[in-house]
Amino acid sequence: MSFRARLTAGLVIGSVLPLALFGIVLIGTEVARTGQTDSTLVRVVVFVLAAAIIVTVLFAYFLAGNLTAPLRAVSRAVERASAGDLSVRVEVAGEDELARLVESHNRLASDLERRNAELGRILLAIGETSPKDGLDRLVAHATRSAREAFGMIDARIVLGDPTMVPEEEDVPGESRPIRAVLALPDERLGVLVGHLAATRRWDAADQDLLELFASEVAVAIRNLELFDQVERQRAKLAELDAAKDEFLRGISHNLQTPLTSIRAYAEQMGGERPDPRLSIIVEQSDRLYRIVRQLVSVSRLEAGTLRSKTEVLALAPRVRRAWDALGVAGVPFELQDDAAGWLAIADPDQLDQVLWALLDNSARYSGGAAIRASVAPRASESRLAVTIADAGQGVRPEDRERIFERYERGAAGAGAEGTGLGLYVSRQLCRAMGGDLLLEPAGPEPGAAFTVLLPAEPPAMES
Repeated sequence: MSFRARLTAGLVIGSVLPLALFGIVLIGTEVARTGQTDSTLVRVVVFVLAAAIIVTVLFAYFLAGNLTAPLRAVSRAVERASAGDLSVRVEVAGEDELARLVESHNRLASDLERRNAELGRILLAIGETSPKDGLDRLVAHATRSAREAFGMIDARIVLGDPTMVPEEEDVPGESRPIRAVLALPDERLGVLVGHLAATRRWDAADQDLLELFASEVAVAIRNLELFDQVERQRAKLAELDAAKDEFLRGISHNLQTPLTSIRAYAEQMGGERPDPRLSIIVEQSDRLYRIVRQLVSVSRLEAGTLRSKTEVLALAPRVRRAWDALGVAGVPFELQDDAAGWLAIADPDQLDQVLWALLDNSARYSGGAAIRASVAPRASESRLAVTIADAGQGVRPEDRERIFERYERGAAGAGAEGTGLGLYVSRQLCRAMGGDLLLEPAGPEPGAAFTVLLPAEPPAMES
């Protein structure tokens, strides 16, 4: 049975039972006096009992409804509070247990609403902080936020050992002192202290919120310290990178002239008196000269001074010439020309540099297997493509984009000689000429294939 039904039944029983007992006693007395039952008296007693039951049930029903109305109001308020609405208050007159229950609910809802507002202000304050603000601004902002969130009279944050700030005694009638340590799992960075109005309630839940705020301030301070450290390291790395680039620019420009002289004198001496060692000097001078050109290209790319002087030219002969210039012995080379009259629009010098880098990479990583080059148009894009493929170890999926960055190589080339600039410079040169350099998707065959895309003109008969 429900509470209301039990209450109604209790009121009915409590009201009718004495009257029923009185009727029974009255009938019994009459029987004892006369020796027989008076039917009229019995009918009167039954009628009175029936009327009393009807009246009592109606009265008990309305009385139970009146008594349970505050309980229903409290139930609705609790349901709305559990749904997040803490603004509902219940009013019950009197000083009995029900009134105290309603007062407890109203006080609890008010405290929860206040703490939710404090928590919202805390989260807002935390979201407004940034490691870029600096320590002084962060501390000032945290102090102001604590004062506003918790309704403090005053607040301050003291960095350092919290034990250096003595705890104040709570004197009744005076402003209440509060404090929370700015604590991290491994360190205590300071303490937040302040005062509240003497009439302000301060429970354990309020202290927990304050300590939560203090811990978030400690995390923000630690993040600021880490951010400053990272910024200093970044600035130092930027200085080192700039110094390195400046060094490479100086070295590359200063090496070109002596390399040209060495190669010229070696060729002259080889013409006068043939010597295999002079051929090696010429070959290595050419190789070193190409590396120097890569360094020069990097410095121009970084300075933004690289310019392309485009010409219309055939790709297949330049691919063949670049391979012959490498002088690679013992590695077969296959060239398939399907250009069908299409001509590339490119800077000859920059194109030679790209082709040399790609062919040199393929020769080093092919493991002695044949290198295949093919030239074919992409008419729908008005481009001419030259693809250079080897049968080496190929490129891992996680290295596909990284190998086009400066000083980066794939896992297969980690131990090989080189500067790690070839693919980076080649892609930038291709893009400067209006084209691109792509690594083709891995296929069933081993190795890697790179494709140079360049703007192109169709054969004269198709234009």
